[in-house]
Amino acid sequence: MNNKKFLLPYGDGLREFLSEPGITKADIKSILRRRGVFFSSDEKTNTVPLIIKTGLSPFELEELQDKIKTKEDNPKVHTQSIPWSGGNRSLIDVMPADLNVNELIDQPFSNYKVIGAPNFRAVKGNPDHIEMDFKIERYDLTKSWDKNTSQFSGKVTLKRGSSDINVSMSLSHTAPETKFVANRISKNVIREMKDHGVIDKEASVNKIRFNDFKNSDRISFMQELSQQQVDSKLYFKDTRDIGFRPDKTQTLPSDISWMEEKIKNLILQGSGLHTTFFVKDKKYHQYLEVYKIDADYSFELDDYSGVCRISFDFNDFIAREKTDAELSIKVINLSFDSKSVSVSSNKVKEKLLSQLESGKLKLHEKYRKTGL
Repeated sequence: MNNKKFLLPYGDGLREFLSEPGITKADIKSILRRRGVFFSSDEKTNTVPLIIKTGLSPFELEELQDKIKTKEDNPKVHTQSIPWSGGNRSLIDVMPADLNVNELIDQPFSNYKVIGAPNFRAVKGNPDHIEMDFKIERYDLTKSWDKNTSQFSGKVTLKRGSSDINVSMSLSHTAPETKFVANRISKNVIREMKDHGVIDKEASVNKIRFNDFKNSDRISFMQELSQQQVDSKLYFKDTRDIGFRPDKTQTLPSDISWMEEKIKNLILQGSGLHTTFFVKDKKYHQYLEVYKIDADYSFELDDYSGVCRISFDFNDFIAREKTDAELSIKVINLSFDSKSVSVSSNKVKEKLLSQLESGKLKLHEKYRKTGL
């Protein structure tokens, strides 16, 4: 360690810190195992109370903070859509002119605020393609005295083509706080559009959720979404990780019945995983709940090129047992062909993720259950 000064959290402060989404049960388990403590169940409800009683060392605190920072700094994107009924009116015309984002947060005891007065602007002069970039500043007592404030960015993007009947909304976030702010902005924008009569009062937002699909259709959706990228901007190379578990509500075929008792969650890692029998043989698809696919790509954007790995993940399905978990997409590895590239890696990640937007909504419409 670098002899940093720490105010070590304890009591309720420590409980709140350990409850951060960026700290997983595996992170807590790793700390306890180094102490020689083992649990039959690694759920945070079992392990966190012990950490609260015994406290964290400065090294352990810094380790967990680094894990949160790594996860928070990486942009993640959720996509939504809502039916448009505003005819030829443009999106920029129905946006609130004096939106106060800090008032939307409405959390009197929060430890962060939105910086400045962000508002919507037209992208490249297109009144039907608008976005709002924002930053939050978070104050954190658990960090060293000289570095107890952090800044995180987020973005809300709305887009509608001349012939589109839907408005697509892309919510990009880094830290959990920016996700909360982006969702509040989205809700306010939808309310404004309903007040302006460009969206029907009874219309609801379409999100890409885990339980929108039958098991077999979810696999087809994730396969096509991850593998359909075949242009110079983003070219699919290989499937590297697949996360799934057997469907507890079904009786498995005899040749994979061994999974019923032994497998709660399985992550296959390697190469060419889309050719394994789990994925290639469609007779198994109705029995498997696939929630994650990581794939490798090459890309060529503007004046730079390289390779990346993108994760398509209904992450709350496993982490929080939520069957309505929303699809999250993020770039987890990125490297450039040239070492002299000066562009921000997060900006490149945002551009890469934007390549997936239109196809994502079309595939959702294609494979989701009828009647949704």
